[in-house]
Amino acid sequence: MNQEEIESIEEKTGIKLPESYKQIVLNYPNELLGTEAEDFGLLNDAESIIEENNEVRSNGYFGEAWPERYFIIGQNGCGDYYVINHENQEFSVGFACHEAMACNPYAENLAEFISKYLNEIG
Repeated sequence: MNQEEIESIEEKTGIKLPESYKQIVLNYPNELLGTEAEDFGLLNDAESIIEENNEVRSNGYFGEAWPERYFIIGQNGCGDYYVINHENQEFSVGFACHEAMACNPYAENLAEFISKYLNEIG
């Protein structure tokens, strides 16, 4: 991803992204390149990121309002999302589960996210 795509995400979602997340997508983790993470766990396509975020903000999440502080960075293909709190500057990831209708901590930093995600898809 490049700076223009990040600016497009911010413009089309109306969300100012934290610098920590911008740096991650500008320098996509080598460990995840070529894995399904690019299409799921840590989206690497600006249009997909825009679409996922605008969809839940417009239409809700399984009948519930989407919390404004959550920004979708990935999904598992089953209706659950990996999210960041875009109001925080530190990178940590939550997991929004549609069955429990809850968002629980998933990873405290990028290294933990990569490790957990690769173990899940491995």
